[in-house]
Amino acid sequence: MSKVVEWSDLPGDLVDYVANGLFSKIELLRFRSICKTWRSSVVASKKRFPNHRNRNRRRLLSSYDNKTCSLSPAAFYRVIRSSCPGKGWLIKTQDVCDDSSKTQLLSPLSRNSIDSSSGITLDLLDFTVSEIHQSYDVQYSKKASYTFARVVLVGDLVFVVNCNKQIWWCNSSETSKPWERIMDEEVQKFSDIILHRGHIYALDLKGAIWWISLYEFNIFQYGPSTPLEYYEIDDYCKDKGLVEYCGDLCVVHRFRKEFCVKRVNVEMTIGFKVYKMDVENVEWVEVKCLGDKALVMATDSCFSVLASDYHGCLENSIYFIDNEEKNDVKMFKLGDGSITKMADSSSQSCFQMFIPHFT
Repeated sequence: MSKVVEWSDLPGDLVDYVANGLFSKIELLRFRSICKTWRSSVVASKKRFPNHRNRNRRRLLSSYDNKTCSLSPAAFYRVIRSSCPGKGWLIKTQDVCDDSSKTQLLSPLSRNSIDSSSGITLDLLDFTVSEIHQSYDVQYSKKASYTFARVVLVGDLVFVVNCNKQIWWCNSSETSKPWERIMDEEVQKFSDIILHRGHIYALDLKGAIWWISLYEFNIFQYGPSTPLEYYEIDDYCKDKGLVEYCGDLCVVHRFRKEFCVKRVNVEMTIGFKVYKMDVENVEWVEVKCLGDKALVMATDSCFSVLASDYHGCLENSIYFIDNEEKNDVKMFKLGDGSITKMADSSSQSCFQMFIPHFT
């Protein structure tokens, strides 16, 4: 039987490694309160959290389309009450432009700012806040550009998929160098890009995954295309995205249909299908059940969460918004294919994760 090591007897290098993985002064305060050894070995200074500050800091980028632009990070957090740990809420924050000491609260599924005029403040000593996901956008001056459908950061390298379905990249540490395009003779247009296990993968319009070399910036096909089947008669997949689910890279097909709303034709989501690669047979298989997980599809990223970790979150479901209704969160049940709107007064319970009760 292996010897049990007390917390206070952990090697100094390991304690330092854990401390550097913390993301806030509050977390550092809790860390130093564990025992005298940890308190004396970890200094409460601004030199901590280098990884967090590096990921979350704004960066000036090379001019794009003859316009000055910068990288705008945002972070997703799970917030729980420290007195009764268990289910929590999902929030999204972003540093206020030109003022790194202030943070603004964003709508989790979009980058719309949440009105803070109510004056409600959050005492972090009463809550435990854990960062679970990172997302990025590129802004012109102080306004979101909306030119890029997806933005990914790996080290100092910034990769984007623009509105023309093209992949471009730049080095944030070399702002004098122009953006460069990545493409292949066989395919030039892509729908999504993601950082997965330290590698960059892109998804083309036919549903095939491509791997991008971080050294030569060449692109290589990683697997076959996902099925291009119809969801219903006259309805077809218009959006495809990448998501990491249970450690695997999956493809999400989003089906839309055109509706007439107040005499205006708008496209609304009617369903989703998720595909996972069968490595042995080298083919895509449909994921018909997400188990105890749920997918969160924000406008700038897509990720999975453990449903039991959040208030009201339903497992085997997908939370999303439509561009035409950015303030109305919706939930798609992968089991029966039904869609529930947050705006419906009778369905608030399954959206509690987006409505934190801090008071």
